[in-house]
Amino acid sequence: MEQNNTTTPAPTSGGKGLGIAGLVLGILAAIISFVPCLGVWAILPGVIGLILSAISMKQAGSGPKGMAIAGLICSIIACCLGGYQFYVLKTAGDALQEGFNQFEHSGGMDSLTKAMDQLKQLTDTLNVPHQ
Repeated sequence: MEQNNTTTPAPTSGGKGLGIAGLVLGILAAIISFVPCLGVWAILPGVIGLILSAISMKQAGSGPKGMAIAGLICSIIACCLGGYQFYVLKTAGDALQEGFNQFEHSGGMDSLTKAMDQLKQLTDTLNVPHQ
């Protein structure tokens, strides 16, 4: 009997560890991105997960790339949500600053100071003893 010594090459596991790390960081970033006001910080692990997943896909070659693709998707979604939260917070901060400037220029601070002085005078005239 003749033996057939032709072996098929096993699928490479190149980049598997990076794919897992990219997926974990992508999931972590996706979870953080849904937390209000904290979601901006999801950009950092999202970008790192994106880089690790991209390197994993490159190293995998023709091997399985499922975890790397999942890490890419989670990281991209997390970065987009974190970027959106950054935009919203920046816009809200600018609007708040503009509102404060308008309040200050319209004399709102002067009238507020006068009201506080009147309140202080009223409490001084009542002379209520503290217990």
